[in-house]
Amino acid sequence: MNVNSSSSSSSALIAAFSSAANSRVTDAQGNVANSDQSAGKTQNDDSVSFSSTATDYSDAIASNAPYFPVRPGMNADALILGVAKPGAISSSKDKTFADVALDARKRMDEKYALMKDSGKPYDNSVQDRNALMGDLDRRSLYAISTNEGGQFTKEEQASAQDLMRQQAQLATGYYVGPEDQKKNWKDPFANDPVGRAKAALNFLDNMSPEEKSTPQWLTQRATIQTALDQATAADPVELAKKKQLYFPILAEILQSGTSWFDRQEADADKSGELLNRLQAVVQSAK
Repeated sequence: MNVNSSSSSSSALIAAFSSAANSRVTDAQGNVANSDQSAGKTQNDDSVSFSSTATDYSDAIASNAPYFPVRPGMNADALILGVAKPGAISSSKDKTFADVALDARKRMDEKYALMKDSGKPYDNSVQDRNALMGDLDRRSLYAISTNEGGQFTKEEQASAQDLMRQQAQLATGYYVGPEDQKKNWKDPFANDPVGRAKAALNFLDNMSPEEKSTPQWLTQRATIQTALDQATAADPVELAKKKQLYFPILAEILQSGTSWFDRQEADADKSGELLNRLQAVVQSAK
C-alpha cells in the first residue's frame, strides 16, 4: 500500500497554523515598541501557543499516517488528525451544518475529477477512499455519514462511517488499518482499562456539536462516565470486582467504535444492547 510521504510535511492544516503563528509573531514584534511589558508578554505567549499547536498537530498526523494509506500524490491529513484531535476544525470552519455538507460534496467531486483526469478513476479501494475524504474534518465526515442534504450516495455514507469508526477505535487503542502496519501498532492502553475509558471520554467530549446533540452520544457518555466514576472511587477489593463487571462490556463497546451515526440497524441494535448491559451492571453495583 502506498502512503504519501509528504503528507505530514506539506499539510495544508499545518501550513495554516504556521501561517497564523507567524502572523501573530510579526504582529507582536511590530507592536512591542508601543506596548508595555505585560502586553508584549501576552502577544509572545500567543505566538508560542500557535507554534505549539502546529507542532502538536504535525506530530499527531505523522504518528497515525501509516494507518491511512492514500494513492501517490494525495494526502489524508485532516482524516489522520481526527484520531488524536477529533475536534480539530478545517474543512467545516465557520460553516453552518448545511454548508458543511455542500462543501464536502464539492471537495469530493473535485477529488473524483482529479482521479479521473489522472487516468485512474476512483476505484473504491482503501487508498482512494482515504484520499477522497482526506481533507475532511470529523464534522464534515459526520455530514456525509448522516446524508445531510440528501446529496451523498450509500457508498459515500458508509465510507464516512467507517472512517469515523476507525478514528474512534485507534484513539482508544484498538488497531484498524493496513495489515502490514499492524506489527508496528502498540496499544497504549494495554492492561489499563481506566486509561482506555478516559481516552474514550476525551474523544467523545471533542466530537462535533452535531454528534454531541444526539441522544445516543449523551447515553454513551453518561454510562461510561458513571462506570468510570464508580470503578475509580472503589476500594481495592471493590475496584477489582467492578473492573471485572464493567470493563469487559466497556471494551466491547469501544472496540466497535462510535456507532450512533450508523444507519445499519444490526449495528445500532448491538450498540444499544451493550449500553443497556453496562447500564444494568452499573445500577446493580450502586
